[in-house]
Amino acid sequence: KNLTLTFDAVSKIAEIYINGTLAASNIGMFGEIRVDGSQLLKPGKNLLTVKVTRNADGNTSSDSNSIDFFYSSVRESEKEDGKVTVKKDILKDIAHGFYGDEPAGIWQPVKLTVTDPMKVEDVFIKPTLNGATFDVTIKNHGSKKKQFDLYTDIIDKETGSVFYSGLSLRKLSLNAGEERMETYTINDLKPRLWTPQHPNLYDFKFRLVADKGTELDCQTETSGFRTFEVKDGLFYLNGNKYWLRGGNHIPFALAPNDENLANTFMQLMKAGNIDVTRTHTTPWNKLWMNAADNNGIGVSFEGTWSWLMIHSTPIPDQRLLEMWRNEFLGLLKKYRNHPSLLFWTVNNEMKFYDNDSDLKRAKEKYRIISDVVKEMRRIDPTRPICFDSNYQAKGKDKKFGADFMNSIDDGDIDDMHGYYNWYDYSVFRFFNGEFQKQFKVADRPLISQEMSTGYPNNETGHPTRSYQLIHQNPYTLIGYEAYDWADPASFLKVQAFITGELAETLRRSNDQASGIMHFALMTWFRQTYDYQNIEPYPTYYALKRALQPVLVSAELWGRNLYTGEKLPTRIYIVNDREDGTDLKPSLLRWEIQDETGKRLANGCENIPAVKHYARYYIEPNIQLPTCLPAGKTKAKLVLKLTENGLPISANEYELLLARKEWNAGQVDNSKKIVLLDKDNTKDVFDFLNIKYQPVSSVKELLNSKLKADLCVISGLTACTDEEKEMLRAYQSKGGKLLFLNSKEAVKTVYPEYITGWIIPTEGDIVIMERNDAPVFNDIDVLELRYFNNNKREIPVVCTATLKAHRHKNVTELAGQMKIHAYIDGGKPEDRIERIESMRGLTMLQIADGKGEAMISTMCTEKAATDPIAGKLVVNMINCMTTNK
Repeated sequence: KNLTLTFDAVSKIAEIYINGTLAASNIGMFGEIRVDGSQLLKPGKNLLTVKVTRNADGNTSSDSNSIDFFYSSVRESEKEDGKVTVKKDILKDIAHGFYGDEPAGIWQPVKLTVTDPMKVEDVFIKPTLNGATFDVTIKNHGSKKKQFDLYTDIIDKETGSVFYSGLSLRKLSLNAGEERMETYTINDLKPRLWTPQHPNLYDFKFRLVADKGTELDCQTETSGFRTFEVKDGLFYLNGNKYWLRGGNHIPFALAPNDENLANTFMQLMKAGNIDVTRTHTTPWNKLWMNAADNNGIGVSFEGTWSWLMIHSTPIPDQRLLEMWRNEFLGLLKKYRNHPSLLFWTVNNEMKFYDNDSDLKRAKEKYRIISDVVKEMRRIDPTRPICFDSNYQAKGKDKKFGADFMNSIDDGDIDDMHGYYNWYDYSVFRFFNGEFQKQFKVADRPLISQEMSTGYPNNETGHPTRSYQLIHQNPYTLIGYEAYDWADPASFLKVQAFITGELAETLRRSNDQASGIMHFALMTWFRQTYDYQNIEPYPTYYALKRALQPVLVSAELWGRNLYTGEKLPTRIYIVNDREDGTDLKPSLLRWEIQDETGKRLANGCENIPAVKHYARYYIEPNIQLPTCLPAGKTKAKLVLKLTENGLPISANEYELLLARKEWNAGQVDNSKKIVLLDKDNTKDVFDFLNIKYQPVSSVKELLNSKLKADLCVISGLTACTDEEKEMLRAYQSKGGKLLFLNSKEAVKTVYPEYITGWIIPTEGDIVIMERNDAPVFNDIDVLELRYFNNNKREIPVVCTATLKAHRHKNVTELAGQMKIHAYIDGGKPEDRIERIESMRGLTMLQIADGKGEAMISTMCTEKAATDPIAGKLVVNMINCMTTNK
């Protein structure tokens, strides 16, 4: 008999002994190790010993060929007395995915296979929609020539029925020790195809039968019938255009041998309309790949050496590269029969093609990876390849030259990692297809395998500590609600909003792109490592709505609206059904509901047929209700789409509605207000029924005969020294000043307090510095965002942030911080300086003598269209005119 021991993976150096004899050795972390034990195993008890080395800090076994091969790469200067001495940390350079802390051990299953000497060594199933081509590798481990026939049986995995059975190759023969690959094709089948929605599987049995009918070997490979290809710059699954509705990464690395977790988590993915994922930085094992096959999860299978040769780093030692290459290519052979595996990704974020300052070295790095890609195509010609997760071909001809780019293979796919509204840019910046406009190349699918909107931790739901405390990203979204003393519901709610909005807008406006994998999927759950106690966070449900195969989606810019107005929106229908069928004429029903689900308004619209992979929109006449249960009401827009009377898609959006009377007429008009207006603030005051006396100059504003309770200055861009002195003198004697959007003037008037300003990247989110301040009466802590102006543009809340000294005379009310990425390195004071360079105040009060001034850079001009902006104006005036 032929006796084969198979170790799925051992980390990092493995020496395998059978009954005291070294049988095999291996260096790596993910590669399969096959050990021929036919001559070493004996009847009865056997001793199998595996020596695992974590740190190489001395001499190694002189009998281990693979280890000698590795050690021979050490420089001559590292040899002493003819013996190889290895640096203690040399094993850290071996490809290890995302695993840190030098993991070591037998960390994946081990099996003993007993077969006839005539054995099927390997099978590669290359499916089509009506059959398959098979590469079957057979070896004669025996001492005599063998003749045999090859049979193929195909059994439906679900029903157990025989789908096909037949003699494939007759009268084959192999000499002793000979190995040969036989190729044949079976056509004219009508299989049930594998798709994420219908993961139909078959057991393919390959039988070697001797002349007298004796079965020599039978190998079974579970796979499916499906095709996945690149055509016309898009993905096609089984001949139909296909959009990746995905999320990654998932908790494989936390429990690689937990079958319950694998199945439970993938079933949660399916229930949440997440059909595709990526083996982010760490290739999966058989258990998780089988779970993907069974549960219908498409997979981008990624390599083992994340950030290989990144930026301007040197090229690693050739032996290390060779080990990585061989191990990764071995994984291709091991997993290429899994129908869930849609495409290969070489590595994560190597980035040398963009960031290596040495062009010659960058080209050499290109060649190294290109050679691997070419070998990948030889091993598996059936799947597309992503050269690097975060690679884009656009602009490479210009940088490296067309001749060079024609000489290398940079895969088939462009993959743009984006951290929108987390590291950079507001989600609203992508409402008009900016993603594909910037990155699309005509003949290459454009995807993102890493579209991140932040990370809640898996225990409390607060932001993960490094971002919360080191990088300060959550502060830009929710201010002081980001920290552990606050309710984590704030971060979870805001992250869900951003994630859902981003997912919907990318689907709505990128018909030439090919899909998004949102990141990081396993942070959208509490206790993601415990299959019995996983609990989804709000982001999961936002993505569940956003990733429906047929999506009904409202394009909403501002979210705060007055009653009785028309809702400014487009309603999109996106048809990404995986079976390629068109959406028949359908009916859209809409409702405005309050928090209890009570209907406040409703209507319906007829939708024409929508072709597959198309996007269609209407601009419906949705009239907001005139009657609300309160002056300010948290409501939602609910959409329901039916086809032939059956529900096909549903969605909902939170709105804040308010009666105009909630703001209008809420200022005490017995108070005398004088307005110096340079930017049409009079229109706001008129809308809010605020009585005022207009003036045309600072001198007129401060005229003592007017006896003003409040002097309002709006849109003043220049202030003379004389005017400055007049204003300061007026305030010090007890005068009250309100500056609206007058950053240049306030810097002149208060130079000891205000030193300058920052123009925000977006300015769509402002946070409260003092949420208990009266100026925020009737405004919730997370409502200073997305001010509506009924226009299709980023709904900004502030126009500038003021740089101000901390001082007893300065009361900080509201602020804004630029969206930003990492804040790393340097001394603490350097990090603080960088943080302070990105943040400032949008509202503050300055005390001076007997008087006071309130200064605002908020978009108060939107008070007529946005009730929160209106309430802010009312509150500022009431605060400044109330006797204390």
